[in-house]
Amino acid sequence: METTCANKLTASIGEEAPLFKVPGFDAVNGRFDTYSLADYIGKYVLLFFYPGDFTYVCPTELVALASLKEKFDATGTQVFVVSTDSKFSHKNWNEIELSKAVNGNYPFPMLADTLGVIGTPYGVFKEDDGVDLRGVVLIDKKGIVQLIYVNAPPLGRNPQELLRLVLALKEHDDNGGRVIPACWVPGDDTIDPSYENSGNMWNNYKKLMEGK
Repeated sequence: METTCANKLTASIGEEAPLFKVPGFDAVNGRFDTYSLADYIGKYVLLFFYPGDFTYVCPTELVALASLKEKFDATGTQVFVVSTDSKFSHKNWNEIELSKAVNGNYPFPMLADTLGVIGTPYGVFKEDDGVDLRGVVLIDKKGIVQLIYVNAPPLGRNPQELLRLVLALKEHDDNGGRVIPACWVPGDDTIDPSYENSGNMWNNYKKLMEGK
């Protein structure tokens, strides 16, 4: 099965995401498939990296992420869970553990980043250990990287926060480039990044917070 990535050593915020083409496992349809980032231009893409199948923190994260499937779908986001395990390991993990934990087959495609080609440009792949760390990458509809962060292996993530960040990006894109203040949740006001607002944001921020 072909595993390729664009010839780019680093990926940066505001730049095009490196393209990749890797094998993976589609538990919903019960098949192995090949996944190319180029096929998802026009959708938000969330890459959810984790260290390994059959481990400790990872299943808690993947189950929590799966519980938000319908909400991510509603934003037009394609979520991929990604580790260096093979597609065969993903299949076995789904059958043995994940399908029981989510009461059905795992809902997001499970990518096999066996050579670290997806994780390397984002600083997620740890070559010495041969694993991807707990990384998150959010790519917008134009294929531009909007978010990268990486946790140490012991620190599990909160998928609710990832959903909030996707919703914040969608709010920014859908509303003329208005920017998103701290602690924003859907329904809160956003900010017009205008000349008039420059230098006046403390008073405006107080008003935003008073409205919560």
